[in-house]
Amino acid sequence: MPKPKVSLQTIFQVSLIVQAGFSLIEQPVQAAEAAKPNSFSSGAGLLSAKIDGMQDLPITGLKMIKTGDQIMFVSSNGRFGIVGGKMLDVWTSQEIKEITDIDKIANRIDLSRMKLNLDDLGPVTVGHGKETVLVMIDPRCPYCGKVMKDLQALQDKYTFKLVMVPILGQESQNLTVQLACQLASNDKKALESVKDRLLKQDYAGLPTDVPTQCNREPLQKAVVTAKLFGIQGVPFLIAPDGRTHSGAPEVLADWLENKPSNSSVTLNSAPPKSAALPPTALPNSKSDNQEKKP
Repeated sequence: MPKPKVSLQTIFQVSLIVQAGFSLIEQPVQAAEAAKPNSFSSGAGLLSAKIDGMQDLPITGLKMIKTGDQIMFVSSNGRFGIVGGKMLDVWTSQEIKEITDIDKIANRIDLSRMKLNLDDLGPVTVGHGKETVLVMIDPRCPYCGKVMKDLQALQDKYTFKLVMVPILGQESQNLTVQLACQLASNDKKALESVKDRLLKQDYAGLPTDVPTQCNREPLQKAVVTAKLFGIQGVPFLIAPDGRTHSGAPEVLADWLENKPSNSSVTLNSAPPKSAALPPTALPNSKSDNQEKKP
């Protein structure tokens, strides 16, 4: 009797667990909150796949996983899987058959195929253009400030979704929670105030005490999403066509239009002041990972 095939849903659940690591499993309350069904489709059922065994192979970036009677191989970032002799981009449910598929599929993040609703991540929206650009930022990041300055001239062509990810230490986490709680109030004046503060990076006068009661779910989802994408520093951008960029593009308009750059050097091309995302950091957790000084 032939063995049952592994469903794509199971593969996706396994890939999320692999990418997030067992740090999320060790925080079941926070993980479950960040993966509520019907509100965050990419995280739905995060912990529902039964993993019978997982082992790193003596090959960089590949894990062998047993689930029931089935064996699959999954990349360490959880995005790619080899099942039944087929290479899959699990995030977008696409099979990779040709070398040309690497650039068209594997080197891009197709948010529409992932069915990821950016509004679930508590973004600040700037612009009203037809094409959407995701920009992950830390409020204290100077390189993010350059991007936010550059995008203001492009508001007619693009809609920018600024998603806060507090990766520069405890001060950033406290600041981000303050701003996120104001966003969660859905008060128009508060929304405009947060947008203005972010674009100017002016946070004078904000309360110093972290709010005890507010909806932090969007912020938690933003951090889980950043971890899913494997973000190592900010700013991190996803263009309308799925191309990604870590760091501030030399000329934002040219990068968005996929024009060749005169220089391959970006503002944070060498690790200058790009902080790594703490492995278990959520908005209400503490972190000692501060931005490195040169």
